[in-house]
Amino acid sequence: MTLLTRLFLLVFLAVLPAIAIQAFSVLDRRDERQREIAAQAERLLRLVEGEQVRVLDIVRHTLDTVAEAPAVMAPDSGECRPYLSRVARRLPGGQPLAVIGADGAIRCSADPEAVGRNVGTIARDAMERDGFVIGTATRWPGSDEPVLPLAVPVRGADGRPTGAVSMAVSLSWLAGALTGRGLPANASLTVAGPDGAVLVGGPAAGLRVGESLPASLRRLLDSGSRNTVDQIDSDGVERIVAHAPIPSDGAGLFLAIGIDRQAAMRDVARATRNSLALILAGITAALVAAWVGGMMFIRRPVETLIRSAQSWRDGNSATRARLTDTNSEIGQLGAAFDAMAETLEARSEALARSERHLRAVLDSLPGFVGVLTPDGVVQRINRAALDVAGGDAASLVGHPFADCACWSEPPGLRARLRAALRAAAFGQTSRFDLPTSVDGRAVVLDFTLTPMLDPDGGIANIVASGIDVTERKRTEDALRVAEGRFRTALRTSGVSVFNQSRDLRYTWAHDPVLGIQPDELVGRTDAEFFAKLPETVERLTSIKRRVIETGEAAQEEVLIPWNGTDHWFDLIVDPQLDREGRIIGVVCATIDVTERRRGEDTIRAAREEAERANLAKTKFLAAASHDLRQPVQSLYLFAAALRDRLADHAALPLLDTMNQSLDALKQLLDGLLDMSRLESGRIVAAPGPVKLADVLGRLAAEYKPRALERGLELSVMPCSAWVLTDPALLDRILRNLIENALRYTREGRILIGARRRRGQLRLEVWDTGIGIPANRLDEIFEEFTQLDDSGRDRGLGLGLAIVKRLSRLLRHRVTVRSAVGRGSVFAIELPGIPAPVMPRPRVPANDGQARGVVLVIDDEAIILLGLKAMLEGWGYDVLTARSREQALDRLRIDGRRPQIVLADYQLKGGETGPEALVAIQGLLGKDVPGVILTGDTTPERLKEAQKGGFRILHKPVFPSDLRKLMAGAA
Repeated sequence: MTLLTRLFLLVFLAVLPAIAIQAFSVLDRRDERQREIAAQAERLLRLVEGEQVRVLDIVRHTLDTVAEAPAVMAPDSGECRPYLSRVARRLPGGQPLAVIGADGAIRCSADPEAVGRNVGTIARDAMERDGFVIGTATRWPGSDEPVLPLAVPVRGADGRPTGAVSMAVSLSWLAGALTGRGLPANASLTVAGPDGAVLVGGPAAGLRVGESLPASLRRLLDSGSRNTVDQIDSDGVERIVAHAPIPSDGAGLFLAIGIDRQAAMRDVARATRNSLALILAGITAALVAAWVGGMMFIRRPVETLIRSAQSWRDGNSATRARLTDTNSEIGQLGAAFDAMAETLEARSEALARSERHLRAVLDSLPGFVGVLTPDGVVQRINRAALDVAGGDAASLVGHPFADCACWSEPPGLRARLRAALRAAAFGQTSRFDLPTSVDGRAVVLDFTLTPMLDPDGGIANIVASGIDVTERKRTEDALRVAEGRFRTALRTSGVSVFNQSRDLRYTWAHDPVLGIQPDELVGRTDAEFFAKLPETVERLTSIKRRVIETGEAAQEEVLIPWNGTDHWFDLIVDPQLDREGRIIGVVCATIDVTERRRGEDTIRAAREEAERANLAKTKFLAAASHDLRQPVQSLYLFAAALRDRLADHAALPLLDTMNQSLDALKQLLDGLLDMSRLESGRIVAAPGPVKLADVLGRLAAEYKPRALERGLELSVMPCSAWVLTDPALLDRILRNLIENALRYTREGRILIGARRRRGQLRLEVWDTGIGIPANRLDEIFEEFTQLDDSGRDRGLGLGLAIVKRLSRLLRHRVTVRSAVGRGSVFAIELPGIPAPVMPRPRVPANDGQARGVVLVIDDEAIILLGLKAMLEGWGYDVLTARSREQALDRLRIDGRRPQIVLADYQLKGGETGPEALVAIQGLLGKDVPGVILTGDTTPERLKEAQKGGFRILHKPVFPSDLRKLMAGAA
């Protein structure tokens, strides 16, 4: 196929999409126009439907109104005909009205001549349907014009139909009403009744009133559905018909609007013909232009290029196309052909120069290079190879490479060369050290025979190359000697060293500790060597993998069981890098630290044993707290009861001495129990805003009388600051510091005050006591440490130890400075905070009762007796019980409501005080206050009491504390 023919095809193919697009546009325009016609028909149909509904509604409402008129309900009266005449005159078109009996005869009409004439079954149909009916087209008496009778039933006095009132609607008036807004010239309206008789025929329908619908429209009537169809009517005209069925209740007519399709599509058809004419004209012009242009711009230049190419093929490289039109593609192709010819000539010359340059480069290389044929004959050789061979190019080129005189030594070398050449001829590369001599000097060549493949995969040549590695061999020998010396040094150092590749295979090993030989380890992984020690393998592998992945060195202690003995090693793993800084493996060094670990295990065991002993001590103190506090509590109660009965008695000083002994005993118990709680971690700090004035005021009121008894002066400096701390724990710290000052101050004063310093508040307790030696300032905070052995107020030495532990728990720094014989200053640093906004306290109501009934529950008889004696001395009526059930029985028998209930926590039979209080509140009400008395100081007891809404006091209880609590609770 010629280029010109192909050009014609290309032009046709180029125009073909335009033809397809135009055809699609024409078809789309026709379809769109047809959709517009259908939409227009539907729109006209809806207009006519609206007019039909409006007309029928007017008629129906008129008939309903007439049917209810008294004159119509009595048609034989003289008022019926005038009434119907008046109504008919008001109707559009003057449509006649008539009252028809059940037999079809007109009983009353505006036209007297129509009375008595039979008008068919319209009245009976209205009576049977009991509603509005549409009759069939007929001629009404007194008129030649066809009409459509419409009727509604007329009811008698009993409400039953007696006839019907009918309106004869003129069909010409109906047609004008339905088409009052006008129809397009190409549209026709057809209206038919239920029997298929034509009532209205549009100007273009060609139908007459009264005749039956043609078959095409009869099918649409019988279908009973609403639709738009394209059909050929009885007059042979294709129309797009939109039709609406008769309503299901029969109160309507069949409507059809038809639009002449050919007339509506006339403009589209004309546009289609014009488009096709333009397309044909365009195709013809394009083909003619393609023929002329193809001859001038394609065929002649191509023939010129063909002749130039044939001249090049004949060897005339000076031939050029030299096309004159350089702007067209063919002209550019000719210019490219001429440029290619110029380039090929230049490249041919450059190739010759490059070959000469390559030969010079090969001659300048220091290494041995030669090109051989597949059978081992020398084709080309560089100057370095001539130096090794000891001859000129003529004596080597064209001769077998293995027969060169330079390969005479050592014996067997020629045979090895011939074997390597045979292998290279089959595509196998060979590399080995080749000893020879250059200028009488012994050298070693790193010799390689490499096959060169042709495009088909065959052996084209064999490249022989060699590099002088004599110095490298000497260096390797020196390194081998140095490695031996390094191994000797490692053997005496006790350090094991290993090298592993990236896949963690051992590449080098030296182990003087476990005695593992290098040949046992090299080439294997940890998983292969320590196959029976999976945990050891997992640990070693994870450490080394982490070093390879992160590039960061690692140092960890690992356990390796070996020959029945556990060995601990300090393992150091470093990444091994190549010259470019890439990780190629790891270097591991291990030092046996088994003896050190055994020593650490011994120390750890001793520490654990000490901790177990300390825990046992703590458990003992916690378990003994309840049993120790019970007798002390009873002594307090009896002493308080006895004081109330020995007022102004000579034995009262003895009672005071006993109370002092009890106070000392209580302080000893509190110290022991506080230490047990601190060591067991059961004390939890709950910091909050605290006003120092309240804490210091309370302590001053409590300790000033005791200081006066000792002949000391205790002063508290006024302070309005607020701090963030746990008020209970701070109170305990200050009490211990004040107790310590009272114990070690024989004369002088004790001063408590606060100073602000850098956002902190420094709370200080000063005394003029015996002082503390400088070398024992740290020792005084240890357990069971006392400086004064004089025996005065001697305690257990736990007060300052508790201060130290509570301050650590609160994160408050405690310091001390002292001078022997002059006194000491203990200070605690607290975080200061702004004063919070506090709600105004409520003043509790006072019911005026001074005393009341108190219920006491305790399973210890001696405690019950002590509490009863003390409370009765205070003026209370006391009920006692030893269990929950006994307390409930006492309350039921007594009938009085207790002012407060005191209950021991631990009762017999596994019962608890909170359970008893809950039962009593269930009997008497939730507003009965309860107090728990317990020697258990754990936080759990406090939380349990708070959950039940009860107060709690820890044994032994001071009578003064109990009296204050009862007064507040009551």
